[in-house]
Amino acid sequence: MTAIFSGGVDGRLPYAEGMSACDIDGDGQVDLLAGNYWFKHLGGGRFKAIQIGSPGGLIFAGQLVEGGLPEVVIAPGDGVGPLKWYECQGDPQDSKAWVGHALLERDAIHPHSLQLADIDGDGHLDIFCAEMAKWSEQKTVPDNPNAKAWIFFGDGKGHFRKTEFATGVGFHEARVVDLNGDGRPDILDKPYNWETPRVDVWLNRGTPQ
Repeated sequence: MTAIFSGGVDGRLPYAEGMSACDIDGDGQVDLLAGNYWFKHLGGGRFKAIQIGSPGGLIFAGQLVEGGLPEVVIAPGDGVGPLKWYECQGDPQDSKAWVGHALLERDAIHPHSLQLADIDGDGHLDIFCAEMAKWSEQKTVPDNPNAKAWIFFGDGKGHFRKTEFATGVGFHEARVVDLNGDGRPDILDKPYNWETPRVDVWLNRGTPQ
């Protein structure tokens, strides 16, 4: 095991939820992402941390705008805060070059599910994000009874059409993947501690004709 960064030492990364990977600067080396940072791979086990926006949480990267460098999406995970996508308008190693765009008109409430995938099959990446319904251990009622789940359908040019996928359903660490082998991405969901134990499978039936 090789430690590449510690937010506890200098206070720069107080919160993160997992990691993802993507070649952020197009140099052919796979970089890492966590919290609100991307970690430039310098070779071997060496990485350089570069901040992207604030706050941190779940973070994924992909080609939301065709051509150029990948874009980054950050959701606050176990907190309340903005859901944003970031594009680089300059040197990706310069934190100030990362410009954020809000996907919602309000803060997201414990959005502990975030995935990038071409859900509608139009060749452009879309964004799936969903909130938790309940996270308090001692409560018996939901903390967020009107929890929302959204799909933001992208056009490959940085524009997104927001659709409300579900309301009142608890999502936690959902995954977008083809579950039935029909070539269309489906959604696999389980809650944190809302109406557990349960697993929900949402099958993608395609766009109605």
